[in-house]
Amino acid sequence: MKISHLFLLLGLVSFTACKDDDNPTPSGATTLKYDNGNVSGPLLAAGEHELAVRFPASSMADHVGKKLTEVQVFVGSLPQACIIKVYKQGDVYSPGPQVYQSNVLSTITTGQWNNFKVTPAIEITGEDLWLSVYVEHAGQQPSIGCDSGPRNTNADWLFSGSDQAWKTYQERTGEGVNWNIRGVVE
Repeated sequence: MKISHLFLLLGLVSFTACKDDDNPTPSGATTLKYDNGNVSGPLLAAGEHELAVRFPASSMADHVGKKLTEVQVFVGSLPQACIIKVYKQGDVYSPGPQVYQSNVLSTITTGQWNNFKVTPAIEITGEDLWLSVYVEHAGQQPSIGCDSGPRNTNADWLFSGSDQAWKTYQERTGEGVNWNIRGVVE
């Protein structure tokens, strides 16, 4: 009897840990996202990493004239450093110029979605938009969350300090996921 209660409790904890309604979108806003909610987080090696999602110009046309007001990220374990970055037009393999950066380490709550205000808000002009999270780890750990896929070609970019290159997470590991990184446009 006690074992069945344990399984029930584990099931409830698993269900509530993965639900997505802990991350509401402000009224009248649109959430730019590829992920299907948090399922887990990849174990990234010690060192510097930057995880990013790319919203190509073709997907931004309906948002021209609006502003990016928030970046939402699911944070698992606390990294040693955490910086939100936004880039504009680059190419399909790497972002262009950085237009925003904010150190958010002191405001993170682990094990849940974190909403970071973009101040000042960034005007959407119809070009590519890259949202990224730079992290540093002292050891191997899962800091930024992901879903279980299937992978979107724009949703798993990973810059590694060890090779100084942007590659997809799938290219680096063979796994297909989408980062839990979202943008709010109003």
